Amino acid sequence: MNKQDEGLITLGALLHDIGKARERTFQPLPDWARGEAFQAKYSHEPFSALFVDEWMSHWPTDQHTLRRLVLKHHDPSLYDELLVSLADRLSANERAEAEGNEEGARGRAESVLRSVLSRVRLEGRGADEIYHKLLALSLNRQVLMPGRDESGSAEAYQTLWQAFTNEVTRVPPGDIPTLLAVLRKYTWAIPSDTRYKTIPDISLYHHLKTTAAIAACLVRARLEEREVQTLYGALSHRYFKQPSTPTEDELVNRPLCALAKGDISGTQDFLYLLTSSGAARGLRGRSFYLQLLTEVIAAWILRQFALPMTNLLFAGGGHFYLLLPYRETAERFDNLRQQISQRLWKAHKGDLSLTVDYVPVAAVDFLEHDAGGNAFAHKWDEVSRRVNERKQRKWRELDGNEMMLTLFTAQQLGTTAEEMCQVCHGEWRQGRDEMDDGIRKCRRCYQFEGLGQLLREPTYLVLFTVPEREPPDPWDWRGVLQAFGVFPWLVHEGEDVPEKPNGATGALVYTFHTSGPLDFLTDEVKARFRWGDMPVSFDSRLLADATPMKRESNGELVIAEFSDLAEASEGVKWLGVLRMDVDSLGDVFKKGLGNNATISRMTTLSESLRLFFEGWVPQLCQQYNPVAQGSTRPENKDALYLIYAGGDDLFVVGAWSVLPKLAQQIRDDFREFVGGDHITLSGGIAIEHQKFPLYQLANNAKYALDDQAKEHTRTVDGRSVKKDALSFLQTPLGWERFNEIAERQDELRAMLRGDGGTVSLPRAFLTRLSEIHSLYEENRQRQRHRMNAKEITLAQMEEEIAYAKWVWRLVYHLSRFGERYTDHQDKIRHLQQAIARDRDGLISVLHVLARWTSLLTREG
Repeated sequence: MNKQDEGLITLGALLHDIGKARERTFQPLPDWARGEAFQAKYSHEPFSALFVDEWMSHWPTDQHTLRRLVLKHHDPSLYDELLVSLADRLSANERAEAEGNEEGARGRAESVLRSVLSRVRLEGRGADEIYHKLLALSLNRQVLMPGRDESGSAEAYQTLWQAFTNEVTRVPPGDIPTLLAVLRKYTWAIPSDTRYKTIPDISLYHHLKTTAAIAACLVRARLEEREVQTLYGALSHRYFKQPSTPTEDELVNRPLCALAKGDISGTQDFLYLLTSSGAARGLRGRSFYLQLLTEVIAAWILRQFALPMTNLLFAGGGHFYLLLPYRETAERFDNLRQQISQRLWKAHKGDLSLTVDYVPVAAVDFLEHDAGGNAFAHKWDEVSRRVNERKQRKWRELDGNEMMLTLFTAQQLGTTAEEMCQVCHGEWRQGRDEMDDGIRKCRRCYQFEGLGQLLREPTYLVLFTVPEREPPDPWDWRGVLQAFGVFPWLVHEGEDVPEKPNGATGALVYTFHTSGPLDFLTDEVKARFRWGDMPVSFDSRLLADATPMKRESNGELVIAEFSDLAEASEGVKWLGVLRMDVDSLGDVFKKGLGNNATISRMTTLSESLRLFFEGWVPQLCQQYNPVAQGSTRPENKDALYLIYAGGDDLFVVGAWSVLPKLAQQIRDDFREFVGGDHITLSGGIAIEHQKFPLYQLANNAKYALDDQAKEHTRTVDGRSVKKDALSFLQTPLGWERFNEIAERQDELRAMLRGDGGTVSLPRAFLTRLSEIHSLYEENRQRQRHRMNAKEITLAQMEEEIAYAKWVWRLVYHLSRFGERYTDHQDKIRHLQQAIARDRDGLISVLHVLARWTSLLTREG
């Protein structure tokens, strides 16, 4: 099979079900196309063929064959039709088999896409059903956030279809990446299956994309036609639980694809092992570079196999998943891995590495358990374990001489403070590196700072496909990406488009978005980004950006430094770091979908989480940066620096006082996004003086997240709960407890300020609260020691803790304050009752309330 035929089958697989969207408009087939209905098995196939006739006629492809492939994908007879049909079955076998009922197969316009996150069940807990609206993908809240009572209509489908076809006409003929981007924009919220008794949780986009990815692998599997037919029949036998032949068993267990995973290592030190001197301005550049490096290497691997972007299943959070043809992967992967390691070593000298591995995937691995398969989740888990094991043997793919010359030969670097970069503590050389505003900055740090500046409101990112070359010396971030065949360029509003680099053979133009509709294929963009007859593709790109700005005395806007963020704090002028991530993510992917874990659902799950962290979290952060949003009021100061948000986690540096509120907002919106408490989020906040080293603050926040919040257990509504917590002021708090503390803190602060014309409560009140907690804590530890020494029982210990001296001190002191400050007497009494409440009284976390309020009301 030649490359042209392979491409045609992949395109046929990508478009095979597009007619479902058209069918649900309930606009009939035109008279001239009704004849195609007699060649089809179900009602949506003629609409797919109609799409090819109406909207793909200008593509440089065999129209007759493409129409035949989409029309016959449920009733295949020829070899290429069988491959498309087989790919469809492997992507969603249960639907392919069950579509026999003509009435049931017809689309229902009222059905909308159920969020796959609401299908997840962990430890017996699930969520309410939530649904996406039938709208084009946008970063608006009403589009991103699923709702509980959504319903579709033929009118909604007509509006969506009209917008989709208008944009399809702008796709450059033969341009699969741009077509894929348009499909994502308009079919992301269209359910692939709307039959009665079927849960519509797979989006049409992910079904089309994964079907195309599987087809692109099948065409390389060298299956004979009789083998394809046998495999086709074997899937039916498994679905209907009929006995299979030895030949069928061999075929369904034969590896056809490979699931590869890549994971960037060293990111923690690369991002955070910086001093405070000028670190802020380079962090954004470092974070963006890491993201770009991950994507560029993933795309480089796909190019080595001549595969389309449909086979990039997911990229985000410093890792990626690819679906590759198994036979070629087994033959070539070691060599590719070695090339990647050699180039990264030359570029980063071990600071960054990519661990990449793969596992074989047979037909049986794509199928749900109910369809006689293994469910795809176990492959997702297996490849992750393979990558983690390989991380223990990093750089082993370098040959012996290279290992000796690089890893085990001492390098003479700077030996004095004057020969060290003041930002990253790397080598700094006079004449080669920079001295910026009195701070020694190595070339790498200086370039990342420049990249950070370039990321100030960029409108486009152009990735040219160029000849590969050795990583450059001296270091250059664009040169490192060019080692993997990509030359990047950021374009801002009003700037000229970049010149075509030497040897460039193509370009991908991303339009950045931080909010609103994801428009990227306008006539203006197409007309502007042209380089002769060089192929140019177009796509949209989320910019996870919340960069704090400040206005210099000359009016110039520059990135604010950490000291500026600290100054934006309320109360003490300290800096803070917030880290958050999804709890038990491995279990969410491995067990969350249970027997229903198909490749389509797994990729939908990944992309959904990415959409929240990259599309929504930055918008929450931007609310705290009024200067960056255009405010010119001198009293306004930006407070947050979103260093990273992607995959399933985030890292924010900012004014300490705004971080608790931000964490609470993110958690509340995440809960709404997933539809309940079955998938949870934890966070850790560390705060310190602004001179405190960033890497240590980052480590403290990591400890707060991983060792405190993630280990926090308590009883909520009679059930034991672990994680789902925030650690703040070195104390882990379940979100339910944190919300109560936050409300008490607001109330207490108002009492200290004397809001509403009341007499201000003195700060001595906070001191008394701290003393009462100290008394409680000392007694608690003493009683626990007695119990461990078997001097008292557990019940006696609990009683000794609950009714000890601290109770009488509490009653005495707070009553005195209530008598003196009668304006607040009722509130003090309520606080007193909350502190001494049975079982879940505030006494155990009273120090958090007192210290939080104290820091917010203290000067300097």
